[in-house]
Amino acid sequence: MTAGLAMRWALAGRVPMVWDFTRLRHAHAHLAYYGLLIPLVWLGWRSRGLPVPSSRVALVYASAVVLALIGFLRAGYAPEAIVGSTAVGIVWLWTAWRLWPRLGVWRDPMGTVPLGMTAAMACVPFVARTTRLAPSQAQEWVATFLSALLLLVVLPSALGVLRVVRPWPALVVSGVLGALALGVWSHPLSQLGLAAFGALMLPVGWPRHPAHLRLAWAALGLGVLGMAIGLLPNSRPVVIGAVHFAALSVALPSLAPLVGLPVDSRWWWVHHAAVALLCAPVVLQAFGAGAWTWGAAAWGGSVVWVEVVIGLVWLAFHRKEPC
Repeated sequence: MTAGLAMRWALAGRVPMVWDFTRLRHAHAHLAYYGLLIPLVWLGWRSRGLPVPSSRVALVYASAVVLALIGFLRAGYAPEAIVGSTAVGIVWLWTAWRLWPRLGVWRDPMGTVPLGMTAAMACVPFVARTTRLAPSQAQEWVATFLSALLLLVVLPSALGVLRVVRPWPALVVSGVLGALALGVWSHPLSQLGLAAFGALMLPVGWPRHPAHLRLAWAALGLGVLGMAIGLLPNSRPVVIGAVHFAALSVALPSLAPLVGLPVDSRWWWVHHAAVALLCAPVVLQAFGAGAWTWGAAAWGGSVVWVEVVIGLVWLAFHRKEPC
């Protein structure tokens, strides 16, 4: 989050960029999944009584994340980044396929995870092949990879934690097509899959959950539908805004209470407002909004950073065992 905040203020022209922007962006994007979202997903699995990495495996995983981070910061897809990311991927696949019994429960969103993780990791060889030969195509494959992790692993896991019933075959098919639509293959068929995925995210037929959470999921579903039917352009600003919203305003509030973070709804309303201040200006850039959007997004990111730090400090003094 600190790397993302630094980039936001640098893009706004308020602070100098002290690190290579492309390398910092790689580190920020990958670390968000390596160090935050996937570990939160594992906590979600544990709350459902599903297998998660042991402490020894977690230590190996943490070492691999640090190694990959050093590589990304030093030279982008440097050898240590590749080695660290390979180890991360092995742990991901191993843990995901330990959930294979969920494939027998077709209405459980957690059944999406084994096939979804496999689909995401299938993008990695294409990223490696095109990084030097066709950098722009490599970026599309990276977008597909990260979108697949979000659509096929993180969000279905959050739905499973919330006890929401969704058929995993529908999530797999629509999620794969949606990830392709956001990356390497923008086609009417992939857009149809993205629309179906957005519809599955809408909080219809849910068990009772706080209003702020239902509203966030509704905004996610409607936003994805808007991208699929062309109301929102499938452009870089919109995708960046949507991914940040899905991670910070949907996945994080759904999974963070598992580590003992505050569950008071007032806290989360402030959080959602800050995330909106971060994401909305970024999305508006796709519609020609002016330079003010860079500063507004930086201020929104600052508020998110501050309130997350406050939450972590609170957690340090009120530590409870995760659910």
